[in-house]
Order: sequence, then C-alpha cells, then structure tokens
Amino acid sequence: MRSRAFVFARPFIFARALVFASVVSALFSLHAAGQSITDVVAQRQHHMKAMAAAVKTMAGMFKSPETYSPAGFKDAAETIRRHSGPSLQADFSAVTAAKGSDASELIAAERQRFAQLSDELERYAMAAASAASDSPGPMPDNMRMREGETVSGGPLAKRPRNAANEAAMSAEHAFHTLLGTCTSCHARYRLKE
Repeated sequence: MRSRAFVFARPFIFARALVFASVVSALFSLHAAGQSITDVVAQRQHHMKAMAAAVKTMAGMFKSPETYSPAGFKDAAETIRRHSGPSLQADFSAVTAAKGSDASELIAAERQRFAQLSDELERYAMAAASAASDSPGPMPDNMRMREGETVSGGPLAKRPRNAANEAAMSAEHAFHTLLGTCTSCHARYRLKE
C-alpha cells in the first residue's frame, strides 16, 4: 500500500520541485542582472500604468471625437505596442507572483498562452495605430466601427489570427479587440481581490 501512495505522490513531488527550481533560477537571474524582485514588480507596474493611461487617452478620443489628435492617438497606440508582445513577456519572465503584485503564478505555468495574449495585444495596438487617420480636426468616420465589425463571443472569445482582417480593421474595432485582450489576460492571470 505504501508504494502505491508513493507512486501517486511522485507527480506532485516532481511538480513542487520544478516550481522550487524555477523560483531559485529566477532569483539567481535577478541577482545576476542586479535587480531585486521589488524592482521588477515596480517596473512592470509602471509599464501597466503607461498602457492604462494610453487606453484612457484613446477611449477619450472615441467618446469625444472632437478631442481627436492624430499624433496623440498614434502615440497612445505605440505606448501599448511598446509595452506588449516580447516586452510584456520579459516583464513576467523572471518573477510572476510576488509581494505587491496582483500577478498570478499561473503565468509561469502557462507561458505559451500568456505569450499569445501579449502578442495579440501588440498586434491590435499596431492595427489601431495603422487605422488612425492623419486628418486634423475631429475623429473621422472611417476610424469608427463599421457594419459587420462587431466582436462576437465577448472578451474571452478565441479569435483566429488573420493578418488581412487586422489590417482592414477600423481603429475603433482594433481598440475594442485590444480591450478584449486586456480583459482576457487580467481575467486569467490577475489575482482576484
């Protein structure tokens, strides 16, 4: 009986050892890079706040089209692009869950899925920037949602990668899809309060 219990416990023991080894490896990496866990958490929180401010800027322009600024809109989209994709993945590569952070340890367990979401965020930020108009004055109608562009399935829906569709998106559709990606990532990888 004892040997069977050990056989069933082996995967659990192995998983705990793997997590421990990952934590130790991350701590050595941080030490070698001269960064503390506090520094890493502060840096990624700074990046997240920059993206949140960019989203707020873009949302304000959609809400009040007369406040549209081509440079401001593109700068906001570029801020999101710069802090997403590989940059976002790097922010969570050494440390995921830590004191002062709302990040879940699930990020470490699902690296590929987290990378996919961060890459989607980058693509939708680029799509929003490329669909932005250079016209001065109020936001032009061609940046607004077009008929047939509704996002179906809600923010947690899986969306197939289609570069042609992303290039043809209106800026507003790209923005809503970007928000859906943020929501999906936070729903999965942010600790609930």
